[in-house]
This record gives sequence, structure tokens and C-alpha cells, in this order.
Amino acid sequence: MTIHMERMLIFEHDPQAAQSAARIAEDAALQVRVAKSVEGFRCALTNEHPAYVLIDLSMPGTDGLDIIQLMAKHECEASVILTSGADPRLLEATARIAAARGLRVIGHLSKPFPSRGLSRMLRQAGGALPATFVPGTQHSLELSSSILRQAIENCEFSLAYQLQVCCRDGHLAGFEALARWQHTDGLIAPDRFIPAVERAGLMPEFTVRIAEQALSWFRKNILAAPPAYADIVVQSLPTLSINISAYNLTRPDFPEVMAQLCEKQAVDSSRVVLELTETSALDDPVLSLELLTRLRAQGFQLSIDDFGAGYSSMQQLVRLPFSEIKIDRVFVASALQSDTSRSVVKSIVELGHSLGLRSTAEGVEDEATLQFLDFIGCDLAQGYFIARPMSGEKLCHWLSSVSEWPWRALETRQR
Repeated sequence: MTIHMERMLIFEHDPQAAQSAARIAEDAALQVRVAKSVEGFRCALTNEHPAYVLIDLSMPGTDGLDIIQLMAKHECEASVILTSGADPRLLEATARIAAARGLRVIGHLSKPFPSRGLSRMLRQAGGALPATFVPGTQHSLELSSSILRQAIENCEFSLAYQLQVCCRDGHLAGFEALARWQHTDGLIAPDRFIPAVERAGLMPEFTVRIAEQALSWFRKNILAAPPAYADIVVQSLPTLSINISAYNLTRPDFPEVMAQLCEKQAVDSSRVVLELTETSALDDPVLSLELLTRLRAQGFQLSIDDFGAGYSSMQQLVRLPFSEIKIDRVFVASALQSDTSRSVVKSIVELGHSLGLRSTAEGVEDEATLQFLDFIGCDLAQGYFIARPMSGEKLCHWLSSVSEWPWRALETRQR
């Protein structure tokens, strides 16, 4: 595996803005390349594999959406920052398009943008991409049914866990299990292998293996022998969130399978939150309703993931027996910079509470965002400000050894 030092590619038509962005990036220990044409941008993107890309959407002679399409075509994995002097709502819409095309948008800035805004985005994203893999190590492998089946049977998929805390007081609330695949050909991202597993018809087998791993870790390390949490308060037993696919809801025996897994691992189903991912629509609404209702009757909690994006809708929220609503990270991450995003997040929290649902925000990157979520009454939060996803072993060590929790001030704040 070849590893390159982190680079930042800047495509900005204003020389002064480009110079300012380059200086901030260099202060963050990044190597900088400023592209002055579409062809120069394309060459740098292909040959230098930047970890970060800053794009001005108002480049003369080209459309910002064309640049986004170019990056998506090259399967760019860089952290992307968008800038523009146009209508902020246009900038927000473009950011959503980029995210929908698979790009990792970490923020957008209206011009003239303050230097601290760009500096904060780079600081928050730092460590998320500690090194850039040369394209080819991740994408040369054809994810055929036979390769995927072998990976499932050989338990090649591992799990990372991310903490969830109460917005109001910072108390530990739960963990979300996130699938990872470190193949011999390189790290394969979930947004690539999950759709491949679905297309291959292997989601039932994959879900069972992932759930077995997660439940086993949860029972052994959290329920049966909880770590000596250093400075964190646990008001009640934490929950374990496991992602499921709409494809799981085409199997009539799915509720029974999940119940048996919990029984085998001696985990009460009420401690398990099944998050419905939205990589596909619910093909059989009646069967889906029946299976989700059976899961709720067996004690499982149900979460509608990434609400406001994908296939989520008001109709699904009302029709299906969810107990939690998770706010899409795109809105949460931009809530401090966007009036629209703030309004969306606040509306989703209020909607969830009016329906008796717990609200959880993903993508919390700083204390100010967590304080905003607390102010509007959001229940739970997760994100890099709280803790990055970690292996089970590393997380247990971290829980027992960390001396200062970043959200600790929430417990003593005057209300």
C-alpha cells in the first residue's frame, strides 16, 4: 500500500482568496496546489490524489456542477469544501448534490469567507483521512458475489463503534456499530461494499454476521463487564444501534432471526436499536410494515436513519412504527453556517417529539453545534466532537482511560 502526504487542491478564480486559502492550508501542514484551469484541476486530481479539495463554484468558463461531476466520475475520496459568492441557498443545494454523488463534503463557505471558517473545517476534518490511498488499491477489486460471499463466510468484515451521548447533560446513551472492510487489496469503503452486498442478494447473511459480532461485543464489554468509565456518567444501560437494509425486510423470518441472535447473546432486545438504512426503497410496503411491527412487538427499537435524505418521507415516518428519528448529518454539519439547515434540524426535532420519537443528530463536529442541539431539545448526538468510531477494544480502553470529556461542561451549565 502506497501512502502519500496529505495535499490540498484549490480551484479558486479570485487570486487573493486562493492565496488566503493556501496559507490556511499550509498552516494545517498540507501541501497545496492551486489549479488555474479545468484541465489543470483534472490533472492534479488524477495525479496528486489530494486529501482535500476547495472549489469555487463561480469559476469563469465552467459550471461548479461540472466540476462536481468530474470529481464523482474520478471517484474522488477527498474532503470537499465548496465556496461561492452566489445565493447561499444555491451553495447549499450544490453541496447536497455533491454529497448525493458520493463526494465527502465537509462544509461550504459563502464569500467573502472568514479565514477561521476554513481553518475550523480543516481542523475538524483532520485525522479523518490520515493518509490518502492511491486509487487502484481501493477500486481495482471487482466486488463479485463470490468474493463477497467468501468475505462474509471468512468474517473479513470488522466493526467500529461510535458513542452516542445525551445532548442535555453529556451522559453516555449508546453505541452505533459501523461495518468496515480491510481487504488485502486495500480499505473498501462502506458506501461501496454495502450496495454491492445488496445487489448480490447477500444482505441477510451479511446482517447476521455483523449483528453477531456487535451483540457479542456489547454483551461481553458493556453489559456483562462494563469498563470503568473514567469521567462519564451513565444514567441507564446504553443501547446498541445496528444498521439494517430495506432488503432485510423482504425476508419474513427476519424478526425471528434477530430475536434468536439476541437470545443467543443474552442481550435484551429493548437495548437494541435497528437503524433502517435507505439505500433502497421498501419494495413491499405491507410486508415491511408487518416485519417492522413484529420487531417492535419483540422489544426492538427502530430508527429511521438520515431523515430528510434518501427515501425517508413523512409518509414512512407516520406509517411505520419507528421509535427514533436520526437527522441527516448534512443538515447537522452545516447548521451553524446555514439558516436553512438550522430550520430543518429544529423542525425535525419538533416533528419527532410531536410523534413521540427520540431525536438523534449525526455529524456533530464542535461544541457550538452540540449546544445548539441541546437548545432546541434534541435528545442524542454523535460525531467526531464526541468521539470518532473506534474498534471495540480501543473504545473500551478509551472509555476507561480518557481523563477529560469534551462535552463535560454540559453537566454544570447554568440552565
